[in-house]
Order: sequence, then structure tokens, then C-alpha cells
Amino acid sequence: MKEPADQGPEISAKGHLPTLPAGYHGHDRWLLLLAALIGLVGGLATVAFHEGMAFTENLATGHPGSLVAASESLPPWRRVITPALGGLVAGGVLLLARRVARGKKQPDYLEAIAIGDGRQDVRGTLLRSASSLCTIASGGSIGREGAMVQLAAATGSWVGQLTRFQGDQLRLLLACGAAAGFASAYDAAISGAIFIAEVVYGTLLIRRLGPLMVASVTANVTVHQVLGYEPVYRIPALHVTSLWELPLFLLLGALLGALAPLFMALLDGTRRLFNRLPVTLPLRLALGGLVVGVISVWRPEVWGNGYSVVNGMLHMPGPVLFVLSVLVAKVMATAATSGSGAVGGVFTPTIFVGAMLGLLAGDAFHSLWPGSSMPTVYAVVGMGTFLAATTHAPLMSFLIIFEMTLEYQLVPALMLACLTAYHVSRALRRKSIYHEALHRGTAIEEEFYVAPAEPQSER
Repeated sequence: MKEPADQGPEISAKGHLPTLPAGYHGHDRWLLLLAALIGLVGGLATVAFHEGMAFTENLATGHPGSLVAASESLPPWRRVITPALGGLVAGGVLLLARRVARGKKQPDYLEAIAIGDGRQDVRGTLLRSASSLCTIASGGSIGREGAMVQLAAATGSWVGQLTRFQGDQLRLLLACGAAAGFASAYDAAISGAIFIAEVVYGTLLIRRLGPLMVASVTANVTVHQVLGYEPVYRIPALHVTSLWELPLFLLLGALLGALAPLFMALLDGTRRLFNRLPVTLPLRLALGGLVVGVISVWRPEVWGNGYSVVNGMLHMPGPVLFVLSVLVAKVMATAATSGSGAVGGVFTPTIFVGAMLGLLAGDAFHSLWPGSSMPTVYAVVGMGTFLAATTHAPLMSFLIIFEMTLEYQLVPALMLACLTAYHVSRALRRKSIYHEALHRGTAIEEEFYVAPAEPQSER
């Protein structure tokens, strides 16, 4: 007997999105269609956060645009109190989010994908995003991308719930939202999908990778091609002078792989230290902001996630002592902000640290071997290398730098350094920066969301 023709999903009488018939819930074409919708909506959610970021920065500093430029323009006393006040407000918003949740733990997107049910609370997500805005706009040394990815991921969960998806498929739609947020934040369509597949799923199964790719590409096209938002990193043309340099990139990978566990241990230790303080959450975040403010009197470059500093160093590297001082100050400021419990990501600060370490190593290599590549080449390779060492995701780390540069000549050096860093770091510390969220479901929320971990603004 002939099967009835496809009639498509029925429209809900209550005005919800179409509810898919039971027979369709396992059908890949509906997953791909919804993935495209989630990519569009998730991309627009990151745009909304970006614009809210600009508005909040103007309120907090009076200087919209680069947070580092804002810090440099303010008198020392304003540099000290602005991050502290921002942390105080951010902590108050987080307390409100806890009351809204009525004592129930709200899983971040990594936890919800890996071991949760794929559901994200609307009010809780919006309040945490608002808290992130307060921290970042006031100069907190943390990334906006964590909140952006969380917000985009939540759109995937909401669309999935409206279309009555459950279980693995709802978690996959949540993952599609996260991939869309990552792609929007970094202008890296392929890396957005690979990040979720490699870090969360640990596999590149095509049935999962397909929807992730569709969501990631749709979001990237929406934000960067249709709406015209520029990439966050402006990397100059680069090339490796000679393949004889590959041992130097192997050495770079080994060096950054050895330093990554120390960086992660510092973030973990700082968080434990703040958690032991007998103060309320708003005061804890204010204290973290105060530390950042004090450091910024010495090095204003610590404000924000460091886009402008990295871009500046790639086009016009500073003296070695200046680079070293900025690196030390940034690590301290990031540890203070993330350790205090601020909502945001350390994925971008991790890229910052990798760029500075690579620049220092490249300067040393170039001094010993004047015929080697310029230090900026090592800085760019260091960005991906340190990511591979902290995330234990070498493929994603390689791809995101390749997407940023589109320099095929960097591929051998980049792959070698990323793989070396991954193996060295994993040998020294089995846990990646995402381990807690993925394996134990604790409140450590991402590269991303609540430090120390990933998928926040200096425009």
C-alpha cells in the first residue's frame, strides 16, 4: 500500500512553533532545518549581546569601544573602582538569578549537552547574561564569548522544547545553538561545529556533525556576511620562512604544553581561594574587580578580553619586557576575575596568553637564528597551541587559527605545535579546562562560561 504523502509538521493551536509528528523526530532533514533556524536565531542573540555590550560599556566608562582605550583614558582612581563596582552589580544580578531558580542548580550548556536533559531556563540565562555584561563592561578580565555562546545555546534549547524534542535530539539542538554562538563570536564557521563535536561529544559522527555545521555556518553568514560584523582578530599576512624551522615549532608546542597545566592550576586555585572567603557573592565579585582595578593602574591592558592588545602586538610587537609585563598582569587579572565567580569565558584570555607566550618564544628564536620567521608568526601559532594544551582539542585549535588566517603555509607548523602541546599537557594533567563541566556536572561553567573554562568586549 502506498505511503501517504508528506504533509509536513502541524501548526500548534497555541501559537507555538510547528510541533513535529512523532514519526519525524528521528528524521535528519527536520534536524537540519531546525539547525538552520537555530543558527539564525542564535547568531542574532549574539548580536543583541554585542550591542548591549557597547551600551553598557558607555554607561560604565563613558568611552564606548576598546576597553583598553577606556582604561588608559581614565584617571587611576577610576581604573580601581570601576571594575569593583561592576563586580558588585554583577554579583547582585547573580543572586537574583539564584532566587529565580529557587535553589535549583542551573546547568551551563556544556553540562546540559553532556550529561543533562538539554533544557535551559529562559530567565536564568538572561540574568546570567546581564551579570556578564556588568562584569565585562566595567573592565573585568574575562571574555564576552562565554555569555554569547551560552545565550545562543539557550536559543537552541528553547527551539527544541517548542518543537517538542526530547532526550538526545534536544541536547543536539542545544549543541547547535552553542556552535552557532561560537561561530558568531569568532567568525569561525567550521571551528564552531568542531568545538562542540570534539570537546563535548568526543567524536565526529556525521549525524551530529551535520546539524552542528548547518547551525554554525548559518550563524556565521548571518552575523559576518549579512550584518557585516568584522572578525575580532585582524591577523596580518604571515608565512613560515623554511620547513627547517619545524623543530622550533615542536619546541614551542612542548613549552606551551608544559605551561598550560600551570595556567589551569592557577585558575582552579584562585577559584578555591575566593570560595573560602566568608563574604557574600556580590562582595566576592567586587573583590575580584578590585584586584583587576589595582593591576590596571600598572597595566591598563588587562581590561577586557584583550582583542585590541593582541591585534596591536601582531601588527607592531612591543619590547620583550613590555610583553612580559602585560602577560603577567593579564594572567593575574584573569585569575582574579574568573576566580571570583564572574560569568564569562576564559577562552579568549587563553588565546591572549598563547599569543604573548608565542611572541616571547619567537623573539628568542629569532635572536638565536636571525633567518627564522618573524616573532609574530610564533605568536599566531601560539594562540592555537595554547588552546590545544588547555582544551585538549587539537583539531578545533588548529582549525580556528587556520580560519582566522587562511594561510596554508602555516598548516605544518600549526598542526605540529598543536599536537605536541596537546600530548605534553595531557601527560602532565589529564583534565582539560572543561573536565568538571563535562564529567562531574559541577558549577564550573565553561571556556567558556563561568571560569575557569570556553565558546567575552573590545570592539
